[in-house]
This record gives sequence, structure tokens and C-alpha cells, in this order.
Amino acid sequence: MPQCGLGNRLLYYYNLRQEAHHRGCDYFAIPFLGTELFVGNLTGAYPTLVEYELFEFYLGERFYRYNELSTREVFKLQTVPQVWPSWGKTCALHFRGGDFRSWNPRAILDTSYYCDSIDEIKKEATNFVLFSDDTSLESYSKVQKYLASQNLSFTLGDNNTNRRKYGHDFSIMSECDYIISSPSTYSICAGFIGKQKKIIHSQEWVKERVDEGDKFWVDLYEGGNDDYKIWKLI
Repeated sequence: MPQCGLGNRLLYYYNLRQEAHHRGCDYFAIPFLGTELFVGNLTGAYPTLVEYELFEFYLGERFYRYNELSTREVFKLQTVPQVWPSWGKTCALHFRGGDFRSWNPRAILDTSYYCDSIDEIKKEATNFVLFSDDTSLESYSKVQKYLASQNLSFTLGDNNTNRRKYGHDFSIMSECDYIISSPSTYSICAGFIGKQKKIIHSQEWVKERVDEGDKFWVDLYEGGNDDYKIWKLI
């Protein structure tokens, strides 16, 4: 398993499972950080035959390839958190910074995207939870002020830059009713695991990726599937 963040590891692993399911064959994955969040032995059976095929590293470009094996069949949370049920509908907001600054600064979404998304659902969602790997982001602090100015209830996730401390925030995000998402695979994976939820994405970001021919975003824009699709573009 490559050295990468939780979202990339889960996407790569899910692509392996989809391929094995499609071929009707066994699979094996080296144990990796993240499997402890889920029920069962995700690694599969160690190959005893001399002949086996190494599965190449794929991410979103293979996510919608077969649509034969549901993400929620593969990933079932070991511990399902209770997300403030007495508060009604809960919305996660994900702010991604960190290495996005060098990878693609345009992937760091601006404040207006989050505030416009909040305006879209504030009559439905009664509680908001902010998650980030980079709390120095201007949008992260400005959105908190905006929520307060609108008298909307909100709280903060663990928000830790340590990629080994992902479990609590990820599990909470997975059980929210809405996600105002970022381009991060961490947020995307939380969207297709756990509760069926309504996903909001940035219209500007999605259009840019579609124009670039990025297959994951093209497939998602064209409708996605029952596991992961866009509810609204803002």
C-alpha cells in the first residue's frame, strides 16, 4: 500500500475489491492504516499460488468503472457514532489545506463556496461540524464567524494535521446527513461510507476538472452512482 493519506488508501483498496469482484477472483491487500475502522478482515486471503497479479495504483479514475460492488458493502464502520440525533439533521463541512497549497491551490475552496452552501441548506440542517487538516485557512475561521452571525449551531472536529489521527473525524463525517465537500479524497470517502447523505461540491472546481477531462469528476458530473453522487453544485 503506497504511503498516502487515508482517502487515497481507501480508494485504492476499493478499486482492488471492485476488480476482484468483477473478475470473480480472490484478492489480497497488505494490512494498512485505516482497516481498523471497519468490520471484518479487509485484507483478504494471502495468495498461496505462485502466480498472482499486482494491482496497479488507481484512484478516482477507476471508481465508477464497474459499479458492481457497493462501497457500503465493503466498508462498514466498526463503531457507528451517534451524531447528535436530538439536534436533527447534521452537516459536515470539510476544509482541505496542507499539501493542497503546493498540489493545486485552486483545490483550496474559498469562503463564499462554504457560505453559499450553508445558505442553501440552513433551513434543513440544524447543526454544522467543521473538519480540517489546516485550521490556519482563512475560510475556516471566516465560516465559523458566518455561522455565528446566522445563529446556526456548530462545533469543531478534532482537526489534527497528524494523518494517523483520522478515525474520530472520519467516522463522524461518515454519519452526517450532508457534506459540504472539498476535493479531498478523505471527504469523498466519508461521503460514500456510512449514512446515505446529500453531497455538495463546488461548481467552479467540478467544471474545471471536467474541462480538464479528469475521469472521476467527469463521471461524477454525469451522475455518479447510488454510492456517490452530487446533490447540489454551488
